[in-house]
Amino acid sequence: MEIISRDQFARTLLVVLPLLVYFFLAFIYVKGAMREIPVAVYDGDHSEVSRAITSMIESSAAMDITCYLSSEDDMERFFLRHDEHAVFYIPRGFAKDIYRNKTTRLTVYTNSSNIVYGNILYREAAVIAGTVSAGVTINRLEHVGINHREAMALIMPIETQTRILFNPWFNYLYYLLPGLMTVLLQMFIFFVATRAFNSEVNNGTFDELLRIARNSPLQMLIGKGMAYTAYGVAIIMLIGIVFLLFGIPFVQLVVELILLFTFFTMVNISLGFLLSTTLDEEIFALDVAFFYNSPAFVFSGFTFPMFGMPFFNSLYAKFIPYTHFLHAFFKLYQMGTPVRYIYPDLKILLLFFAVGFITSYVALKLRLKENHKPIHQPIPEFA
Repeated sequence: MEIISRDQFARTLLVVLPLLVYFFLAFIYVKGAMREIPVAVYDGDHSEVSRAITSMIESSAAMDITCYLSSEDDMERFFLRHDEHAVFYIPRGFAKDIYRNKTTRLTVYTNSSNIVYGNILYREAAVIAGTVSAGVTINRLEHVGINHREAMALIMPIETQTRILFNPWFNYLYYLLPGLMTVLLQMFIFFVATRAFNSEVNNGTFDELLRIARNSPLQMLIGKGMAYTAYGVAIIMLIGIVFLLFGIPFVQLVVELILLFTFFTMVNISLGFLLSTTLDEEIFALDVAFFYNSPAFVFSGFTFPMFGMPFFNSLYAKFIPYTHFLHAFFKLYQMGTPVRYIYPDLKILLLFFAVGFITSYVALKLRLKENHKPIHQPIPEFA
C-alpha cells in the first residue's frame, strides 16, 4: 500500500480520476431521458383535425413546438438554419381527405443525424398518427349507429399488452451510467496493475520489493494484489455512493454485487500483472493494455448486440473479461436473479484470473532465476 501511495500515476488513476469522472458522468445523464425535443409544425389545413394533431404534439413530454412554419419551405434546408429536430407537415385538405375516406399522410421530416433523436421522434409520430386515425375511425362508426365499445373492438380486435420488466423508465442515467462506471473501473485497475512490476525494475526499486517479499514471487503477487484490490474496493464503494446519491434503482442483492465487483477487480489485477511481468517496457505494456481494453464497452454488447456484430468482433469480445462481467452484473443489478444463474460467467472470469496469476508467477520466477545466476570466476593459471 505504501509503494502504491507514493506512485503518482497510481494515485491519479485510483483516487483522483474516479472521484472526478464518476460524478461528471452522473451529472451528464442526470435528466435521465430525452424531454422537450424542439420541433416545428407546418399546418396547411387549419382544420379541427390538424389542430388536434398540433395539440397532441405540444402535450407530448418528449417534444416541444418551438417554431410554426407559415409557408411550404424546403424542409430539408430548414434544418440547416434551425435547431429543431423535426417538422410535422400537415398538408392542405388533410381533414377533407379523411372525411372522404381517402388515405392521407401526416409527413414528418426528422433530422436523424443523431439516431437517439430520430428514434424518439419516429415513435412519438407513430403514436400520434395511430391515435388520430383510431379517433377518426371511431367517430365514423359511431355516426352509423355503432356504440363506442363495439367501435373500439372493430378497430382494435387485438390489444397489445407490454410488460417492461427491467428499466421500465427508459432512463439513460439508470442504463448508461452503470455501464460507463464499470468499464472505467476495469480500465483504472488494469492500467495500474500493468505497471506493478516493470515500473519497479525501471525505477530501481525491484530489489526493495524482493526484500519485502523475502524473494517469494507468490508473496509479491499476493501483496501487490491485495493492495490493488483494496483500492478497487474503494472505487466500488464510490460507485455505490453514486447509485445512492442519484437514486439509481437496483435489486437489493448488495452483498452479491460487492463480491462480483471485487472478483472482477481481482481478475483485472491478475491480467494487468501478466503484462507487467512479461513486458519490461512500461509504455509498451500500457499500449497493449489500452489496445486490449479500449473496445470493451462497444464489444461487450452494451451498446450494440453481439449477435449483430461480425464474427471476429463477437469472438474478440469473448476474450475480454468485461463482456462476461457485464452479463453477470445485469442479471444481478436489474433482474435480481439468484447467484446460480451467473455461475457460467463466473467460471469464465475465474479462467481469466487463473491464466493471469499463473503466467505472472512463472514470469517472476524466471526473472528471479536470471537475477541470481551464479557468476563463474576465471580459474587462475599457475606457472
